[in-house]
Amino acid sequence: MPNKVLVVDDEAQVGELLTELLKKERYAVKCVTSGEEAVEVISSEDFNIVLLDIKLSGISGIETLEKIRAIKPEQIVIMITGFGYDERLISKSKELGCCGYISKNMPIREIVENFRLFAKTAKKKAAEK
Repeated sequence: MPNKVLVVDDEAQVGELLTELLKKERYAVKCVTSGEEAVEVISSEDFNIVLLDIKLSGISGIETLEKIRAIKPEQIVIMITGFGYDERLISKSKELGCCGYISKNMPIREIVENFRLFAKTAKKKAAEK
């Protein structure tokens, strides 16, 4: 069974691109466009990894991460951002257990490589617990 990934991004084109990239990597991917949708889907489905945009319309990526933690405390979450690295947001998301950041501005190859690396590291840590 392939790993299931939930992509959460309010920019439809970005969500579609990430979905296609991850499908090429043999992930089963579901994409939603809001934090509210993500929380609803997480409540009823299991995912190996959530790729979560930090800046969402509606509830923010940080608020979404908090709600995900309340539902599934051990969920692997990787944050993605197109706005550079905001130290305050990075600090808060790390407090909430985010396992890494990926910039939307990276070359596609680097996005995929970073995703693989963060996913592998997070799974290893989860297995050690």
